Amino acid sequence: MSISEKNSISGKLMSLFAGCGYTQYKMSKFEEYELYAENKAFLPSKSIITFTDTDGRLMALKPDVTLSIVKNFRDGNTEKLYYKESVYRTDSNTSAFAEITQAGIEYIGDVDIVGLSEVLSIAQCSLERVSAQNVLDVSSLGLLSALLDRLGADGETRLRLLHCVEHKNVHEAAAICDEAQVCTENKTLLLQIMTLDPDPDNACAVLCSLDAGDGWGKEAENFKKVLSALDKSKLRVDFSVLNDTNYYNGLVFRGYINGVPSAVLSGGQYDMLMRRLKKTSSAVGFAVYLDRLDVFSGKAEAPYYDTLVLYGKNTDAKAVCEIIRSAAKSGMTVKTSKETPENVKYGKLVDLR
Repeated sequence: MSISEKNSISGKLMSLFAGCGYTQYKMSKFEEYELYAENKAFLPSKSIITFTDTDGRLMALKPDVTLSIVKNFRDGNTEKLYYKESVYRTDSNTSAFAEITQAGIEYIGDVDIVGLSEVLSIAQCSLERVSAQNVLDVSSLGLLSALLDRLGADGETRLRLLHCVEHKNVHEAAAICDEAQVCTENKTLLLQIMTLDPDPDNACAVLCSLDAGDGWGKEAENFKKVLSALDKSKLRVDFSVLNDTNYYNGLVFRGYINGVPSAVLSGGQYDMLMRRLKKTSSAVGFAVYLDRLDVFSGKAEAPYYDTLVLYGKNTDAKAVCEIIRSAAKSGMTVKTSKETPENVKYGKLVDLR
């Protein structure tokens, strides 16, 4: 994807976020290293670029946006923020440090079911801004954690089962349950979650019908309420979508577009991160990874101009410039060219050749 195409998508995302009532958040390119060192598990990349400030403090080029926003959030408020920022971390393809641009939103404070639905709906709209061929995969760490608690899975067993869920390894998960002497009923519940029909209506019907202990019914019903507000035609329920449970809880989700092998959007509820940073509020957000669009082969919408001016080597430059000035004064758009350009739409044609 060209730079101009990515800039166009970026502009559409910024317009979407602002139009949904979110306020732009601007931040410094660096933070104190301690913030990231204490929360390395939250970061997509554990490598951090550091330097010593003039006052002796160890600083870091920010590898993440959310941590900075949470650090500066004042408990007791509710804020809806959006951003377009560069982060500095190792590239997933080259393992070399890179400047990576991402855009996203954070909803922090009093986050209810309506707020969760809103953020996921904006995530779907964001994917539409990138490509009409998209899908949003949604999971619930609240439901999965409750189920693992019911199994009595902790420590190494819990980590192994989470790895199986993430990689959809049903056979290995069953073997681990047998090894840990998990009863047949509870093992069956876990395998049902791992092989759930991705259709939102069918998945929620199954989840709400299961008897997986105290709190399950309410959690499943809330999950259903959030998804019922979304566009289900491009929505899938997939419990292999996981994030670190030390930082995330509740809903987690990833967005994909046709032509890009990895997720271009990722988000979720991160109340646990808020607690780690001594905040009592709830939070949910997502980021769109604009750098991952480099491999996207989709075509941008053809640009439109009110007037197309064609000129030749004998055309009077003054005549061309008069048309440009006239268009600029009236707020119209104009494009000049020696030949009729491809993939350009226009209203009026002025041929001065």
